[in-house]
Amino acid sequence: MKLAEKDKARKLRMLGHSMKQIAVSLNVSKGSISNWVRDIALPKEVLVNINNQYMIGREKARKTRLKNIVLRQNELFRVCRKEIIPFFLRDLWVAGLMLYAGEGNKSSIVSNQHIEIANSDADILRIFVQFLIKVCYIPKEKIRVRLILYEDINIEQAHNYWSKELNIPRSQFGKEFIKPSYKDSPYRHLRRSTYGTAHVCLYDAKIYRRVMGWLKAAYECLVLDNIG
Repeated sequence: MKLAEKDKARKLRMLGHSMKQIAVSLNVSKGSISNWVRDIALPKEVLVNINNQYMIGREKARKTRLKNIVLRQNELFRVCRKEIIPFFLRDLWVAGLMLYAGEGNKSSIVSNQHIEIANSDADILRIFVQFLIKVCYIPKEKIRVRLILYEDINIEQAHNYWSKELNIPRSQFGKEFIKPSYKDSPYRHLRRSTYGTAHVCLYDAKIYRRVMGWLKAAYECLVLDNIG
């Protein structure tokens, strides 16, 4: 038995060092340290100090892990950007159609045939706005936006946020729709949107039918596996 190391370990333990810290300091296994100091009854204040050190260590490890994740994500983003850029008009065409396939208004009722896509993610809606302008040749002045907000959301801030993010003036925004707030509800955790949901609209039945025609062609192409 390493008597000198055992003696040091016991002294360090009585000073409030954790077993992991002692093991690292003496270059001895944690199991050995545990055997050497297991009979030491530490005062309450020393135990609190050890617990605090443990929590500080965990928090430090968590921050380091998150920092490394961010670094890996940033590196992956640089790789992905090289893979997909440059982004051509046809890419925007397909991206816009797929967004509309997942999030857009689809109706067989003639009076309800208009372009409308809703999301709480500004990036998603920015892509679709560019699709309308560059693929469908729609003047930006024809695009309308309406917001679905919760009653605890500041209306002015929400309008300013979406106007800035979508680069569409507030004069093209319709009357917002206010929903009851989840702030006092057991389901409040379901609401993740700070500025509500924005609906990008174009009241043009011809463009709506063209978009639906493109989607139908895309569906048929994929079903028939006719991709060349």
